[in-house]
Amino acid sequence: MSRLARLHLHDDEIQSTQKTLNEIVEYVEALQKVNIDGIEPMTHAVPMELPLREDIEKPGVGREGLLGSSGYEDGLIRVPKIIE
Repeated sequence: MSRLARLHLHDDEIQSTQKTLNEIVEYVEALQKVNIDGIEPMTHAVPMELPLREDIEKPGVGREGLLGSSGYEDGLIRVPKIIE
């Protein structure tokens, strides 16, 4: 088995690894026996509510606010190249 998983285990490691893997399989089997009917899935172990704010549109700088900037040219905004 360890050869198929490409694990290089020494003889003394084989038994302890086999014991650990057996324990993991037993744990998964025990979890499969748990009755979860009527239980809603959750995204987090601790109930959390994110504070929300009203989505209010505010006036931005706009093209007029960029007219004096060094990156504004011919109605476009020039930015430094970040991908080559």
